[in-house]
Amino acid sequence: MKSKIVAAILLFIVVIGAIYLFLFHTGHRSWLIDDVQFQARDGFPLEAYLVRPASPGVKYPAVACFHQLWGNRDDFLKLFPLLARAGIVVLAPDFPRQQPSYDPRRISDLRDTIDFMESLEFVDPDRLGIITASFSVETGMTAIHNKSNVIGSVMLSGQILRENLRKYLTLNSNLAIFTISSIFDGSHYLMMKEYLARSLNPFSGYMFIEKEQDPFSIHAHGTFAFDEVPDSMNRIQRFFMDVFGIDSPSGGKIKKKIPEHTIFFNSTDGLPIVATFRIPRKKDRPCPAVILYPPQFKNRRYYDILNDRLLKKGIAILAPNTKRTCRAQETLHLCDKEIHGAIQHLIRNNHIDDKRIAIVFPSFYYLVAKKMVENNEIPVKLIVFMEAGAKNYDINPKKIHHEGYEFYFLKKPSLGKLKYILINKL
Repeated sequence: MKSKIVAAILLFIVVIGAIYLFLFHTGHRSWLIDDVQFQARDGFPLEAYLVRPASPGVKYPAVACFHQLWGNRDDFLKLFPLLARAGIVVLAPDFPRQQPSYDPRRISDLRDTIDFMESLEFVDPDRLGIITASFSVETGMTAIHNKSNVIGSVMLSGQILRENLRKYLTLNSNLAIFTISSIFDGSHYLMMKEYLARSLNPFSGYMFIEKEQDPFSIHAHGTFAFDEVPDSMNRIQRFFMDVFGIDSPSGGKIKKKIPEHTIFFNSTDGLPIVATFRIPRKKDRPCPAVILYPPQFKNRRYYDILNDRLLKKGIAILAPNTKRTCRAQETLHLCDKEIHGAIQHLIRNNHIDDKRIAIVFPSFYYLVAKKMVENNEIPVKLIVFMEAGAKNYDINPKKIHHEGYEFYFLKKPSLGKLKYILINKL
C-alpha cells in the first residue's frame, strides 16, 4: 500500500513537471509589446516595438521589421500576434532617416537594428529573419549582406537593383525568401518572380496577388497587403515557422496588444488608420479637439511631448498616422478619405465639441487641404499648416478662398508655437 502511495506521488510530480515544461518551453504564456529605444552607431536614438515573452527562460528566433518609405512601426501591429503565437520575437523600429536619398545611415540604421536584436539575451542569434517593404527591400538586403545567421527574408513589393545583392539573394542557399507582390506593382512584381525562380533555398515561397481585389485603390503594395489580403500575414507566419524549424504554433499570446491610447479608425473607404486618441479627464461639457498629422517621414508619436500640455488645457487629441501620401498635385492619393474619416471619428464622439475642431497639416498635405477647403469639405474651425517636408509646396493660406476658417502657417516646425495657437484659438 505504501509503495502505491509513493508511486502515485512520483507520477503526480512527473505529470506536473511535464505540464510545467510544456508550458514554459513552448510559449503558452503571456507576451508583451514594449516600447524600447536603442542607439545607432552614431548615437542617434531609434524607437521600436519589441514583442517578447513576459518570462523568457529560453532563446527564441527573432524577426526585424523594416517599414516602407512612408510607413512606420505601426504598420506591423496586425502581424505581431501571429508571430508571438509562433514563438517568434519581433523588433520593429521607426526609421526617420529612411528617406529617398543615398545617406549611408539608411543602411547602418538597419544593421544596427539587427545587431541590437541579436544581442538580446532571449534571442537565438542563429535564427534571425527580416521583413522589408517597398523602399526598404534593397536597403534591408544590403543590411544582411553576408550575415549568415539571417536565414529568412520576407520582401513586400520591392526591387533590388544592385547586381551583387541579386547574386547574394538568389545564389545563397542559406537564405530563404518569401515574396509578396501585386500584379499592379509592375516591375516590382516581375522582379519578385525572378528572385523566387532563382532562389536555391527549399523553404523559399511566394504570394502573388493577381486578382483585382482593390477596395482602397492601393493594389496591396507593401504592408497594404495586410489590410487588403489578410491571409498574407498567415503566410508570413508559416514561412518563418518553416525556416526556423517550428513544427506548430506554441500558443504565445500578447497580453498587451497595442500601445496605450492607440486606436484604429477607418477612412471613409474602409482603410484602418492607426492613431493616438486622448480626451481630457474632466468631461463636464464637450471639449475642443485637434487632429495632428505628423511631418514627413515621422509618425503619430512626434506629438507625444505636446499631448499632455494640450490635455491639461482641456483639448482632446487625435494623432493619426499618414497611411497614404498626399504628395502629387494631380491626384489626392485618397488621403482626403483619411481626413474625412478622422473628422467623422471626432464628430461621432459625444465628448467632442464639433464646432471647435482644428487640424494641423504638414506641408505635403497643403495641396489636398487647399482643394478640400475650397470645396467646403472640412467642417472645422482652425487649420494650421506647418512646413515640415522635404519639398517646398508654396504654402500660402492667403491663397485659399474660404471665409469660414482661421488659417495659420508656421514656416518652421515649432511645437511651442503650435501649442500657443491651439490653446488661444480653441
